[in-house]
Amino acid sequence: MSSAVRAGDGLPAPEDPRPRGPHRALLPLGIALGGAGLALLVQQVFDPFRTDIPLCAVYHLTGLYCPGCGATRAVHALLDGDPLLALRNNVLIVVALPVVAAGLVLWTARRVQGRTLGPPPQVVVVLLAVLALVFAVLRNIPAFWFIAPTSLIGA
Repeated sequence: MSSAVRAGDGLPAPEDPRPRGPHRALLPLGIALGGAGLALLVQQVFDPFRTDIPLCAVYHLTGLYCPGCGATRAVHALLDGDPLLALRNNVLIVVALPVVAAGLVLWTARRVQGRTLGPPPQVVVVLLAVLALVFAVLRNIPAFWFIAPTSLIGA
């Protein structure tokens, strides 16, 4: 029985049912390590600048670049230590990576403390969707050639 007593009524204080502690960091840590491990494995298996692997259905069906086109090449370039080539292939992914890392750290800290990280406000989700849509439209306009991904082969 808990020795904590609620002020005023003499009843035992309810215990906080939310789990907490360092073991709660295992899930986010596993996700981060899994993502990093997968990126490093892909880095070793193939070079997206020399091998055409048809990953984007949108591009292959329409000839238009989606917001994710060039993401594999951007991550590959980052892991090779070439941030300018990464930015040239997909600036949105390069900018999003540190934001995702910060979100993962926040999520981990809140899990360890036993607090929850609720869903993002609808306004944030809508803004991110609009940003991705604007990025997709602009990278398909010839005047914005510099945000379109590099050539699939021989870049």
